[in-house]
Amino acid sequence: MAEEIELKRVVMVKAIVTEAFKDNLVKELERAVKNLETQENQMEMQSTNYMEDLKKKGLMQKAAAFKHQLEEERTRQAAAKSDLTMKIEEAKRLVLNTEFVQGPLEGPVKVGLGDNLYKKVGGAEIVVKDGIIQEIRGAD
Repeated sequence: MAEEIELKRVVMVKAIVTEAFKDNLVKELERAVKNLETQENQMEMQSTNYMEDLKKKGLMQKAAAFKHQLEEERTRQAAAKSDLTMKIEEAKRLVLNTEFVQGPLEGPVKVGLGDNLYKKVGGAEIVVKDGIIQEIRGAD
């Protein structure tokens, strides 16, 4: 019978806010906005051609359904763009030397008889500053 097994756990990555981190975060978010805008432009061009084709073929019901789907997609795109714009503004207001949650990673952890399972699989964090690990919390 195994005395120890390996499990997966979530490790939260936090970054210490520096000017370089803020600049990179803002640039990354701005790039995401540009990608969305490019997708919007492509969608508009393709949908215009498709709508004209449907109308030429007399497929008015299909054209109406497509128009409805297109409006829903435009609404989703606008919401995503608005969300990214808000995140850009938040990123610009980040306070230097505070911690910013970047997100979770999965990592392995070995657990064995007598271990406190909750301590082993929960609450692990890695703190980085400009990509360099500064601290590892709750890794036991």
